[in-house]
Amino acid sequence: MKYNITENDKLLLLQNDIKYKTKLFVLNRNKQVIDELEGISSFGSYSIDANSSIRRTLSFVLELDSTYSSKHIEEKLEVWIGYDFQVQIGLYDIRNEEYKWYECGTYTITSSNTSYDESSNTLSTELNDWFSKLDGTRNGQIGGVPTIVIPVTDENNKPVTIKEATIGVLKDNGITDYIIQDLGEFYGLPEYNTDYLDYRKDYPNWNQLPYELNFNAGCTISDILTELRDLYPNCEMYYDLYNTFCFHMIPSCEHDPVTIDNDFLQQIIVAENSESVTYHISDIKNITEVFGKVYDVDRYCEAATYTSNVYNLTLDLYQSYQNGEIIAFTAPLSSLPAQKLRINQLASIPIYREGKTEYVAEGTMEADKLYCVKITYRNNEFVADFLGTYQPHALCVLTNDENDPVYTKDYFSKKYNCNNIVFRVEKENPFAVQRLGEILEVKSGNEFDNILSDSVAIENALYYNKNSSSLNDIVTITTTMIPWLDVNVKVSYQKQQESESHEYIVKSISNDFSNGTSAITLHRFYPFYFKLL
Repeated sequence: MKYNITENDKLLLLQNDIKYKTKLFVLNRNKQVIDELEGISSFGSYSIDANSSIRRTLSFVLELDSTYSSKHIEEKLEVWIGYDFQVQIGLYDIRNEEYKWYECGTYTITSSNTSYDESSNTLSTELNDWFSKLDGTRNGQIGGVPTIVIPVTDENNKPVTIKEATIGVLKDNGITDYIIQDLGEFYGLPEYNTDYLDYRKDYPNWNQLPYELNFNAGCTISDILTELRDLYPNCEMYYDLYNTFCFHMIPSCEHDPVTIDNDFLQQIIVAENSESVTYHISDIKNITEVFGKVYDVDRYCEAATYTSNVYNLTLDLYQSYQNGEIIAFTAPLSSLPAQKLRINQLASIPIYREGKTEYVAEGTMEADKLYCVKITYRNNEFVADFLGTYQPHALCVLTNDENDPVYTKDYFSKKYNCNNIVFRVEKENPFAVQRLGEILEVKSGNEFDNILSDSVAIENALYYNKNSSSLNDIVTITTTMIPWLDVNVKVSYQKQQESESHEYIVKSISNDFSNGTSAITLHRFYPFYFKLL
């Protein structure tokens, strides 16, 4: 949840004389305020980073108001170190002659050099948000058993979803305030599939843990949560502004309004040279190829035959289709429209695109090549979900034009020997294949061996392609300090050497208390459009 920005919040930053204050609330273990400090931060920073699990960090020297000089703060520090802190930054409203206070999150002390200087009446400290209680920075290690197991089914043999597993970990460790998105397979997510509800109906286990998770004693809560987060790409975990644990897909911000427009930003830019444009050339890749784990095939037929539009497979001791089985066979001829499959004398079943209720396209399977299908029971019938070759394989291409006469699906399919080609279309992107040529990045092995289907390979290819191309179009600007600005929000900005403004996403903010400025890192926003070919 984010702060709801008002026009008055923006107007306060346009005052001729801007004054800031910092307020520190000390919370006991019941989250009750037991102390409050207020003063001016003459040194330090308040930073927010969308790419970090510890999203918010604070480091400052707080010059306390004179009313606090007799409160024996040094003695209280010994007690405070075990407590938490809520922080607010105040912006003075000249018209109303009072400070407007903005929430900056809830923190815990992470530095051993927290101290109070009685001569200058200053408090020095470094604070991290609550994720530091999960990753071992302040707490988070798990003991008591040699191995921690998160099974794919519960004691009633019911599939465990990623959401349920995550909530279980949080509750076991005393975390009760959370917002968890229901996450799972590619086609079950509205971000990727307009027919996601139909897919969830056809595949009720779309959000199930794909495999059992095991952890050794001494691991941290963060280790377990990170493993759950990384089951599928493009997800994030963090504590929000109001200290709620959040786990969801990284927002595309596609349908979000512009929070700050270019006209306003130009008024609070602190100097003409306060813009830094960065292109990490070595990191830019516009083609991403992903290989998953080689399929664990249940049965294999080498000598399939062909009748009309049906592949006929002969398997010993095979008497009925079994849900979830992976069958491999060598196609005797290229596939036709409405291609089907039959094992022994069982009824023929349709070969569908994975997760869809549409047949694989004509020619998808070529003669004398090995293919895998997954027998799936849905809508009261068995179907064969087409998995592709012997391992998940996908290729994502950043293109300016999906109808480019040179860079076609056939071109990439033949060159990279891949049937799962997805175009990520951004007409103005300077890093597309039409502008830079082909720059390939291959993802395989290690964590990619956890990819068990083409759809997950496609999802990973999309995610890493975006990270290695669009997210490298970066600009950092320095403005008057904006205490209410957060990450993953949309702004518009016109670069100094450009003639028009474009939309950007805020990825990190570093607020400098010493000079009252914000260094804001933005990456160019491109509408998320892709076409699976």
